[in-house]
Amino acid sequence: MSAEQTNKKTQKRPKMPLRAQQLALTKTRIITALSELIETTHPTDVTMAAVAAHAGVSEPTLYRHFATKKKLFTALGEELYKQSTRKAPPTNLEELIAFFPALYGFMSENEAVLRWNLTAPKDEAIRPPVEDPLNLLSSVLSSQLENTPKDEAQHILRAMLLLTSPMGFLYWQDYLGLSADQSAETAAWMTQKLMEE
Repeated sequence: MSAEQTNKKTQKRPKMPLRAQQLALTKTRIITALSELIETTHPTDVTMAAVAAHAGVSEPTLYRHFATKKKLFTALGEELYKQSTRKAPPTNLEELIAFFPALYGFMSENEAVLRWNLTAPKDEAIRPPVEDPLNLLSSVLSSQLENTPKDEAQHILRAMLLLTSPMGFLYWQDYLGLSADQSAETAAWMTQKLMEE
């Protein structure tokens, strides 16, 4: 074996300690269990005991990871937000328009959580700060909005926030009977028209 091969063997990437891996897996199992339970049970009726049983962990283990139901739901919200932006987030108008099918598909897959989140009291809701999507949209549309008066640009960003929100998706689904694909197509068309102005 050459010296170079020996060095490569001894320079392995550091691994996450086994205990940390187990903790991360347990946390993921708990969040997944909550997500699955919400599909069949109204979120306010989900108990910590039911989540623990569904995840295959003891209640003390659940409480070590999430001291309160609010913290558990917050972790689910954070995970869903990460999943919704896991694909590289759009960086320009064309990418944003192409992103709508994935975004609306994600919303469709997580409809129960979205519905609960939108109707939950503010102190129980798991909404990301509004600045996150506004900053993303501002960055994505910066070249289109650079010569737009500030107040008009704010109106456009607010309209775009609605087009990319669960509220818009659920409204189109509930009141117009649109599928996720139809909603994505509508949002893309509206975005193009809005940016043509």
